[in-house]
Amino acid sequence: QQPKVFKLGFITSLSGPLAASAETQRKAVMLLADQINKKGGLNMPWGKVKVEILIKDDEMKLDVGVRRFRELVEAGVHGVTGTIYNPMAGALNEECKLTGTPYIPACVPAIESFKKGNPAVATYSVAFTPWSIGYLEGDALIKGMGKKRIFWQGRPDSWGTVMLEGLRAYIKDNGVGEIVGVEENQRGTLDYSAVINKALALKPDVFSVNMFGGDAVACIKQAYDMGMHKVSMLFNTWTLLEVGMGIPEAALAEMYALTFYFYRMDDFNKDLAAKGKALVGDHMKMWKEPPDAYGVLCYTAGSILFQAVEKAKSVDPKKIGEVLATSTFDTVRGPSKFRLDHQLTGDNLAFMVKGKKKSEQKEKWDVFKVLGVYGGDKALPPLKDLGY
Repeated sequence: QQPKVFKLGFITSLSGPLAASAETQRKAVMLLADQINKKGGLNMPWGKVKVEILIKDDEMKLDVGVRRFRELVEAGVHGVTGTIYNPMAGALNEECKLTGTPYIPACVPAIESFKKGNPAVATYSVAFTPWSIGYLEGDALIKGMGKKRIFWQGRPDSWGTVMLEGLRAYIKDNGVGEIVGVEENQRGTLDYSAVINKALALKPDVFSVNMFGGDAVACIKQAYDMGMHKVSMLFNTWTLLEVGMGIPEAALAEMYALTFYFYRMDDFNKDLAAKGKALVGDHMKMWKEPPDAYGVLCYTAGSILFQAVEKAKSVDPKKIGEVLATSTFDTVRGPSKFRLDHQLTGDNLAFMVKGKKKSEQKEKWDVFKVLGVYGGDKALPPLKDLGY
């Protein structure tokens, strides 16, 4: 095959409860295609190849997502990215075992996704599992910030329970740190006062909020209002730009968090700021706003897929898969490559940020200051635990 156009399938939950984050993915992948096409297209042996994006809404329903994925395959896509809902990534991976389609989802996947024999030949992930988020939390709080006693609040589903496993693994591996309390709340909880009162009584070094999105905003706001910040660090394990913008100023100034990426790196690392300059600048021009974390995930997924296609000098799925398995890729977070289990590794996996006061913000999106970065292969589950 020597196509004049590379068809990239983009499928995510553009409707449903995760639509806002899915929209940031759409904007990022459209920007990436625009950047490549303005340079003439992908560099292939038979000439420049333009990029076309075929968009599908999976509606956050597994049966709809599988059907829309099959529609993309029938339309002749050469690869697929997107996906905000991690059960969808699992379902589409099963489809890829049948079709061989190169697929790089841009969501936090389930840990089962990487067990030996599960990833399709050309399915790779630019994000890591909740286990790694928990492990990185331990690295950032215990080693990075010198905190020892952590009160852990989270969800009873796999997002929360697997994240807690990762934190416990860090404590066990390093022989330092203690989880002094664990309390769980369902997604959509409105009143966190009972949990916060338990934490206040224990006076931990850190009150760790492992809720996501709007739930994190509600919990952190209530914790601040009840005086939790006077006895403990307020910490949101995995945050987004929309969370920072949704928290009242006083509470935001007391909040620390980990995130996949923040668009202002200038004061933290000039090299990383330079790597992200084109993404951030062009995103501001095209969409009048900076990219959020899930947008950067999708931009990274698409960028790696396009690099793999150029390195393979082919759109053949098998050749693309071989390149994905063996190459190092240039990303906005620095050089990265995939492990044997198809997880992306690199030195800059998660950034520690702190909320800014209004007086410190240069613009309305400038809600965080980057304090540190954590990563390395140790932040991923041991391969032997995944069956390798």
